[in-house]
Amino acid sequence: MSIDPSAYLRKPDELLLDLYASAAQPARWTQSMDRLCSLTGAQSAVVQAFRFEGGRAQVLWSAQDSQTGITSAVQSPDLAAGDNPRMEQRRVLRGLDRVANDELLFDPGDEARPRLQQRLATLGLGRFIGTLQDVGRGVYLGLALHRSVHDAHDFSGEHVNRLADLAPHLGQAFLLTDQLQASMQRDERLRGLLDSLRLGIVLCSADARVQWVNRQATAMLGQDAALCLQGEHLHGRSAAETQALLAALSGALREGPQRVGYLRLGGGDRALHVAIRPGDDRASLMLVVSSATQALDLPAGALESLFGLTPTEARLLGAIATGSTVEDYALQRGVSVGTARVQLKQIQTKTGQHRQSDLVRLVLSSAAAHLSGSGQVWGH
Repeated sequence: MSIDPSAYLRKPDELLLDLYASAAQPARWTQSMDRLCSLTGAQSAVVQAFRFEGGRAQVLWSAQDSQTGITSAVQSPDLAAGDNPRMEQRRVLRGLDRVANDELLFDPGDEARPRLQQRLATLGLGRFIGTLQDVGRGVYLGLALHRSVHDAHDFSGEHVNRLADLAPHLGQAFLLTDQLQASMQRDERLRGLLDSLRLGIVLCSADARVQWVNRQATAMLGQDAALCLQGEHLHGRSAAETQALLAALSGALREGPQRVGYLRLGGGDRALHVAIRPGDDRASLMLVVSSATQALDLPAGALESLFGLTPTEARLLGAIATGSTVEDYALQRGVSVGTARVQLKQIQTKTGQHRQSDLVRLVLSSAAAHLSGSGQVWGH
């Protein structure tokens, strides 16, 4: 294949580069609107996503040029919040899928138009053009450009064509922004939930390079722990234990996501128990880490809700599940052993478990054993 020596790469459209980069870098929306003002001579550029409720626009998201961001919300918060006659459903939909001005949106003699222009003039804003798109799920995306109130020039045909060409890219950039922000919010909620677990959760690669840890794991993986995080990688306390960890990670990958591998690191009170499970994509493994001496804090309210117990019964069950005997509990609570045994019988009847070992198993397999924190318990 021959190549024409004159075939140079075209210089990229910097406005489009800003727009598409704004999904991952929200500050680039302001940069995009600033650039649009520069290209069209506009004093203000505002893009808004909204849906209609009762015929009026309810703004869901917005971005604006840097100057508008400084002045509009302070000087005219009602306009910024969508209390704008131009945004009423019967008017704004006239501009759907086209470049529109106020002559198109307002009927001749509509008194709302001069009132709006007077309000905008107090912000230093004059002539207007804009675009409107339906971006799905009942959401519309509108772009509004205003020239300065002191600018006698109107937007040109070149500006109108520029907006018509830009609108589809604007819609795509918004959808990318919306999807990425939603994904980031879901990730943030998930991280918060994983931080509430008593168990340490670590995501890592086959070479023990850590990708993410929850709060409990961070506390467990200290410098002197049986499993520690040095730089970006997990290490045992000795070269042999580090090799054992790497072998376990490699073995778990070979077994696949249907099998769970187990590893004990360290000894005595400092021992850590590690369960290893590879992900479906084989690029990550999940490590669930617990301490051999980790004390459980079983909220009595949780045991009440889960097993239908009275507060007194729940306290006794929690004590038994964490290693106390009936005699120890009676002494601690200042009740007779006989009274404690009667309460234990009531617990056994309510749970259907007639051996203390079965009661312990029941509690330790329940949700109460795996969530940390002292949040209020609700239920029944």
